[in-house]
Amino acid sequence: MSSNTEAPINQPLHGKVAIVTGATGYIDKAIALKLASQGASIAINGRNKKAGNSVVKEIQTLGGIAIFAPADIMDGAEVTAMVDRVVAQFGQVDILVASGAGASHDSLPFRLFDELNHDEIEHYIKSHWLSRAYAVQACIRHMKVSGGGKIVLIGTDAGRIATVGESMIGGSTAGMMQMSRALARELGRHNIRINVVSMSYISDAEPRWQNSSDALETKEDAEGKRKGMLENLRKRMLFDVSTEDIAGTVTFFAGPASDAITGQTLSVNGGLSTPG
Repeated sequence: MSSNTEAPINQPLHGKVAIVTGATGYIDKAIALKLASQGASIAINGRNKKAGNSVVKEIQTLGGIAIFAPADIMDGAEVTAMVDRVVAQFGQVDILVASGAGASHDSLPFRLFDELNHDEIEHYIKSHWLSRAYAVQACIRHMKVSGGGKIVLIGTDAGRIATVGESMIGGSTAGMMQMSRALARELGRHNIRINVVSMSYISDAEPRWQNSSDALETKEDAEGKRKGMLENLRKRMLFDVSTEDIAGTVTFFAGPASDAITGQTLSVNGGLSTPG
């Protein structure tokens, strides 16, 4: 392991090993820090080595155990190799938080369907669904051997509520959510739980919506109709949602308090919508 520090034995996740994909910043970094604070050893996945090592150092400074585990989560072979390396180093994987690759500045979040090209359509499917599937498949092989585990998938409420401009983000996430429900039945016999945390606007996360909105507002005509979408989201929310709120919910699903729960999707959206 990369640190000689031992997590306190009275922590609820003491002795557990967690992989958090896309954990080099913002929401997923907050999740990694929260899991570490509960005693788990953390594999910080991402592509940015400098950012990843910074998160590792932060966890170690706080007394936790962490390593950087590089891989492109859009590449199934890389993900499998990454998980195998983590298990080789720690001896097991008990928790998977599959997130990351939610958006890119080249493929804007709010796009009408008829404006999407085929590459963008494929990108959304891979980033919001297949990336999670790759990570789940790579981890469950090891979880079955070790006697169980907890899987938490991160998604968007666009997968639960039809949203103009998010047809492919929403459609891909809905597929991921349905996959998790089917897997809950398949994996339960192996003592593996799988649940989804769904979200909308996060006030202190990387403002991918803002970045996209700012870029759109420099354009004219067709792009102008998407102005104000972010502000409308904020106005409709009853409560603020922060990265810490998401991290706390994920930690609940990763810990023993959720042992009786599997195949569920929980929206943490500040009351923006109330999906059934």
